[in-house]
Amino acid sequence: MERFKYSLDKSSKKYVCPDCNKKTFVYYVDTETGNYLADNYGRCDRENNCGYHKAPSKGKKAYLIPFLSLVSISVKAFKLTDLNGVISVIPKSQILEQNTKNCFITEWYLKTSTINYFSNEIKYFNIDNVSLINEAKTILKCEPKKPSFHKLELLNDMFFGNPVSDNLTEFLKTIFTKDEVANAVLNYYLSGANFFWNNATVFWQIDNKEQLRGAKIMLYNSATGSRVKKPYSHINWLHKAIKEPDFILNQCLFGLHLINEDYQKDIAIVESEKTAIVMSIILPDFIWLATGSKCNFKFDLLKPLKNRNCFAFPDKGEYDNWNNKAIELNKLGFKIAVSNIIEQTDFEAGFDLADYYLIMTNTLN
Repeated sequence: MERFKYSLDKSSKKYVCPDCNKKTFVYYVDTETGNYLADNYGRCDRENNCGYHKAPSKGKKAYLIPFLSLVSISVKAFKLTDLNGVISVIPKSQILEQNTKNCFITEWYLKTSTINYFSNEIKYFNIDNVSLINEAKTILKCEPKKPSFHKLELLNDMFFGNPVSDNLTEFLKTIFTKDEVANAVLNYYLSGANFFWNNATVFWQIDNKEQLRGAKIMLYNSATGSRVKKPYSHINWLHKAIKEPDFILNQCLFGLHLINEDYQKDIAIVESEKTAIVMSIILPDFIWLATGSKCNFKFDLLKPLKNRNCFAFPDKGEYDNWNNKAIELNKLGFKIAVSNIIEQTDFEAGFDLADYYLIMTNTLN
């Protein structure tokens, strides 16, 4: 949960966007006073065709970190023991708020640490003063930062040179043949690593130009194949593990590199990387890709698929959101059909296509 001093105007008022000259521009407002911010803070509603967006300065960003203990060891440092028993020495200047069981630590420090904070609560401190206006003015376009890429040698070393066993692959071996698993692992360059947690799984995001956009690290239970979510969600990124604090993550669909291998196959899109791998074994007539998040079913990530026939399989509870987005994208030339097969089941929210097929297979057996 993020707590903001500023938010986009929720009224129906729209102004002329300086980038596309359409009356689709929404200003940021001070949530305490209701006044508009300075003229270079706002967003164009034409997300797919314009995309201009500049948010106001929010001050120091910090994440809520739970701990077992936090002990002062000098006038300048604390010793923090996290829920996994991992000890970190943290400058006192980087802990912005402290409670009995948790504290807010600056994003700047966390980027260089091994502390997991990816899905934790966010709060902003020392908010900067931002000028206010009462009328629209010219807005300068903000230049986006260039994305970073991992070196191919890093993948080669982790996948071919010094492979590590991972729990998800071990689980897959219990339900599929050795050859089926080996083929899926090779197709997606599924890797193991002992970063953050032992026998974690690395999901490489390789785009359709063979560039390594990033690598998500997640921990699974080798007996059930389920993701470990307690006492917190075990998700992190490789660039944090190898201490690259300046890495600019610009995600792509998981498995996107596979679309160049067969132009005749239709594309199937799911949310979970694990589901894409499982379904690639069960239904190999499709090229299976994953968004990695329900929010990543969007234009920026789906753009490389514009000329391909696509079938999307949202998790239970997400059908309406994905279907509405597909309707918008199809107006722009996409060819995406959204399946409601999971929505028609009686399973709980979050249930996905791999769960469905694995249960059906066990039932038939």
